[in-house]
Amino acid sequence: MTVVSRRKPAAEVTLDSADPLAVLAAVCRDLVSLQDLEAATANLPESIARTLDARVAGLFMVDEQSGDLVCRAGHGPVEWLEREAQLADGALARCLRRGAPEFGGRSGPRKGHLTESSLLCAPLIAGDQRLGAIAAAGRRTGAFRAADADFLQITAAMLALAVSNGQLRQAMVRQEGVRQDLDLAAEIQRSLLPKSDPAHFPVHGLNLPIRRVSGDFFDFFWLDGERIAFALGDVSGKGINAALLMAKTAGLFRCLAKRHNDPAAVLGAINTELWETSRRGMFVTMVGGIYESPTGRLVFANAGHEPPLLRATDRDYHSFPADQPPLGILPELDLASQEIDLAGGEFYIFSDGLTEYRYGDSEALGVKGLIQLLESMAELPLEKRLRTLLDDLDQEGWEVRDDLTVLAIDDAWVRHHD
Repeated sequence: MTVVSRRKPAAEVTLDSADPLAVLAAVCRDLVSLQDLEAATANLPESIARTLDARVAGLFMVDEQSGDLVCRAGHGPVEWLEREAQLADGALARCLRRGAPEFGGRSGPRKGHLTESSLLCAPLIAGDQRLGAIAAAGRRTGAFRAADADFLQITAAMLALAVSNGQLRQAMVRQEGVRQDLDLAAEIQRSLLPKSDPAHFPVHGLNLPIRRVSGDFFDFFWLDGERIAFALGDVSGKGINAALLMAKTAGLFRCLAKRHNDPAAVLGAINTELWETSRRGMFVTMVGGIYESPTGRLVFANAGHEPPLLRATDRDYHSFPADQPPLGILPELDLASQEIDLAGGEFYIFSDGLTEYRYGDSEALGVKGLIQLLESMAELPLEKRLRTLLDDLDQEGWEVRDDLTVLAIDDAWVRHHD
């Protein structure tokens, strides 16, 4: 067992009285009033030794890594107690196992050890947590008594509560830090999503994360005055890892789509990069393409994603299933681009969070349910249509299980504004 050095207290906590009740009152006051637990306990062994007329006293805490009892504060020749703490069947270990005060010791004081009745220890227990023990040794006026054990047990109980509360405060501080980090990550994610005026642009998308950060993304941007690159992807998993892979994939798409006219080549290059660098087991389903606004021609590739929907002007729907697995699973993909003519129709890409939406215990919304919703709001402008779609799902009774992301291209808008 490694014994850490005992540092000087950050603040002086004086316990002048040797009266047990006065000491307990002072300990309680100090533990409640001080935020620095180390400062509050630095002088505690000295007060315990004086109250119990002991030559040595120490506060031992269970090390989270090794499980050993490590001296955090002491008074007198604490090496006596440190040797006892190293013993698997020693008094300190026994009191922790039993959850009650323990009398004990090994050999006589002439060899620098403790006599059988010259050690007393009490466990620090909070709930089911074994936090440590307080020990005193070498009583000058005979053996320790039952009243001494009661005093030490009450002191240990108060200290255990203080330690537990301190751990809770630290956890809350860490949680608040994580929350702030997630809020910042979510803000950064939102800033990466494209923005456009729906009154002056035929493409629009929305993302509604189930958590603070999302594993879904969409993007669209002008390649020139006539062509618009677009993509929507869904990263496996949740949380920060998925969000980081999402940001990486979105960045790769924006860079590569400006260099290649073939969406299959773009997705193939992203796949190679993800295969080489991403954590195994994580992957990205993705649709990426190019829309030519003057002609209505749309070229796209689908890597393991939900089949996009083409809504024709006669309100018939056509789907385009993927014929290749998601990005990042295989070193190479045999992707091929598909070409369609929107001819005044609409093209919808969405994440599976949308079709897997459920109302109570009923079946998932599915593609048919999504089509019914889209048809019910077909007369609305594109941006309002998508927002109404997500708002309708965000009602009492609906159970969201994944991020909701949808992107739509309205070729009819272009025809209307020519």
